[in-house]
Amino acid sequence: MLKFWTYTMIVLTILLALFGVLVIAHAGKTQSDAVMHHFFMQLIYFGVALVGAAVLYWTDYRFYKRPMILWMIAGAMIFSLLLVQVPGVGKAVKGSLRWIRLGPLSVQPVEFVKLMMVMFLAAYYETIGGRIAKWKQGVLAPGGILAAVALLLLVQPDFGGTMIVCFLAGVTMLLAGVGWKRCLLLGGCGLLVIGALLLTNQNRMRRLMNEQNDENYQAKQSKIAFQNGGVTGVGLGRGMQKENYLPECHTDFIFAVIGEDFGFVATATIWGVFLLMLCGGSVIAFRAKDKQGILLAFGSTMLICVQGVSNMAVATNVFPTKGLALPFLSYGGSCLLSSILATGVIVSVGRKTIELEGDDSEPKTRKVVSFD
Repeated sequence: MLKFWTYTMIVLTILLALFGVLVIAHAGKTQSDAVMHHFFMQLIYFGVALVGAAVLYWTDYRFYKRPMILWMIAGAMIFSLLLVQVPGVGKAVKGSLRWIRLGPLSVQPVEFVKLMMVMFLAAYYETIGGRIAKWKQGVLAPGGILAAVALLLLVQPDFGGTMIVCFLAGVTMLLAGVGWKRCLLLGGCGLLVIGALLLTNQNRMRRLMNEQNDENYQAKQSKIAFQNGGVTGVGLGRGMQKENYLPECHTDFIFAVIGEDFGFVATATIWGVFLLMLCGGSVIAFRAKDKQGILLAFGSTMLICVQGVSNMAVATNVFPTKGLALPFLSYGGSCLLSSILATGVIVSVGRKTIELEGDDSEPKTRKVVSFD
C-alpha cells in the first residue's frame, strides 16, 4: 500500500504539471508571442523541477535535522525575504514587493519559504525531543522564526502568503505535540495582528467590501467562464474569457480557464486529484518511522492541498481574491518548482519508510527506530 501511494503521488504530480503546460499554451491568443513564451518557459520550469524533486527523492530526509542544515534553512527563509526589500534586487508588481530579480528571471521567495518552514519545523521538533513541553524550546524558539517570517511577508505585503505559512506552521506544531492551548494562543495573536493591519489598510478594506457587495471584476469574469464551460466545456483553447476579459488567466485564475475549456468534468477531476494527493500524502506521513518524517510528509501534503483548495475557492468566488497560484497548474516557475519539490519531499519519506520496512507487501508491527 505504501509503495502504491508513493508512486501514485509521483504520477499525479507529473500528470497535473503536464496538463498545466497544455492549458497555459492556450491561455490566451494562441498566436501571441507572450503565450508561447509562457508555454516554453513552463516546460523549462517543469524540467528543472523534476531534477530538483529527484534529488530530494534520493536524499535521506533525516539529513535536514543536522544542526548546521537546520539553521541554514531558517536563515535562508529570512535572508530571501530580506533580499526582496533591497533596492535594485527586489521587484514590485502591482504595488507588492514580492519578487527577486535574477537576470531575465524573477523568483517569488514566499513559494519556497512555505516548504522551508515545514522542513525547518519538522527537523527542529525531531531534534528537541521531549523538550517540546517547555515554553522556550517548544514554542518561543520556533515561534520567533515564524514571527520574523510573517512580519517580512506582511511588509511586502502578502497577506495570502502569510496566512498559508502561519497555517502550515500551526498544523505542524500541533501535530508535533505543542498542544491545542499553545497553538490557539499563537494563532490568536497572529489573527489580532493581521486583523489590525487589515483594518488600517484602505485598499485591503475596499477589496473586502467589493467582495461583500459582489463588485469584484475578476470574480465576475471567472464566474462567467465556469458558466460558459457548463458540463463538458467549449473545447481546448476555444474559451472567450481569457481573451482580455479575465485578468491573470494563466496564473491565479487558471482554474477558471480549465472550467471554460473543459467544463465541470475537468474541474471536478482536479478536485478529485487533490483529494487523492491528500490521502496519499497522509498515508505516507503516518507510516513514517519518526516524528520528522510524519511532520515533513504531512506538512508538505497540506502545503499542496491547502493552497490548491484556496486557489480554487478564490476562482469560484468562495474566498476573496488573494493572489495565490494553483499548484502544478498555474504559470510561474516559483510555484511550479515549490509544488513539485514538495512532492519530492513527500515521496522521499515514503521511499525511506519502504526501505526501513523491507517488503511492504506484508503488514508488519510498527517499531520505533532511532536514527542517532
